[in-house]
Amino acid sequence: MVICVVNQKGGTGKSTIATNLAAHIACRGKNVLLVDADPQATALDWAAVRNGTSPHVTVIGLPTRNLHQEIKVLKDKYDLIIIDGGGRITETARAAVAVADFIIVPTRPSQPDVASTQGFFEQVVREVVSIKGEVKGAIVITMSKRGTVIGQKSEDYLHSLGYPVFDAILHDSVVYQEALARGLSVVEHDSTHKAAQEIEAFVTEVMEVIQ
Repeated sequence: MVICVVNQKGGTGKSTIATNLAAHIACRGKNVLLVDADPQATALDWAAVRNGTSPHVTVIGLPTRNLHQEIKVLKDKYDLIIIDGGGRITETARAAVAVADFIIVPTRPSQPDVASTQGFFEQVVREVVSIKGEVKGAIVITMSKRGTVIGQKSEDYLHSLGYPVFDAILHDSVVYQEALARGLSVVEHDSTHKAAQEIEAFVTEVMEVIQ
């Protein structure tokens, strides 16, 4: 199974989701490969700091031009492959969507982010669908601020677009950045934090959907 975390909009938490998903699923005894296809190499930096932390997550970097070919070779070697697709690079986004069995599209609940995500589905995903035939995936709302009217309106609008949206919502919290900087998942960093509960709910939902 290949899951890709992707959106053409930068700053939506793609690497945060990819690293947390990889570490959390590895904790469930799965052999996980995290592929960093983002020029910023955030997942590779996370792995370098994580060095020696259990459970082990294999992290490699793959350039866009080799993504489809390399993933085909690697699929039989791992229970799950997670691709951090990066942002702003449409070539990377198309390659990642094309090779994935399921895509996760992180979106902040703001008007610019929602508009960009809608454009991503209408352009990149629709183009891949015309070639591939089907693309399965869902939106996950990230960096939401509790109790804000603008955030609630954006969330409501996302649900109205007709694309699948995960029930789990990841709220804005510095703990995500702290965990990323330490090479950990949020659960490993602070299992009592609300963000850890959010990630656990999100991972459980992802596993239910892909199974």
